Amino acid sequence: MTETLANQYVCPMCGRTMERDIILFLKHTDTHVIERIQQANPKWETKDGICEPCVEYYRSQIAGSESNIGPAQRRRRVRMGTISLIFSVAAGIYLVSQGFSRPFRFGLFVPFFFGMFGLIQAREKTCAVLAEMGTCNMDFGTKKLQDTDIISALKKKGRKILLRSAFWAAVLTSLFLIP
Repeated sequence: MTETLANQYVCPMCGRTMERDIILFLKHTDTHVIERIQQANPKWETKDGICEPCVEYYRSQIAGSESNIGPAQRRRRVRMGTISLIFSVAAGIYLVSQGFSRPFRFGLFVPFFFGMFGLIQAREKTCAVLAEMGTCNMDFGTKKLQDTDIISALKKKGRKILLRSAFWAAVLTSLFLIP
């Protein structure tokens, strides 16, 4: 077990430092999670413990709902997506109220796209860009994924996120083209 101070713990998977009392020790019933962790990190032992984002990552792989971003990364995407959508709506209202022509209002697609892109990524727990690069960020920095099946599944999921974002951006943009 890696220790810094008596009351702190460093996760052997991601290097994240945390309070010792929130470290997780997996039970024998988590056999599949343990096997997946040891497959990816052969030197890891159950007595070493693991942090919650790392456990969530490995559990999601087993459940077939691959994810490549942790809770802090999802919150970041929600925040940026919300800001982008608020900006888009405000800009749309301004453009319509000032009588700008439809070609100018088509420009709303871009911020609507980024707003939806952030929100959908957060909901799906998957960053499309990281997926295409075959990496993950479970709140402790970007890490290269090794499992080719998981990389393929994440890439497919990332492309669907892009398409859904474009669809909803087009729908929202069209609402400002009507008036």
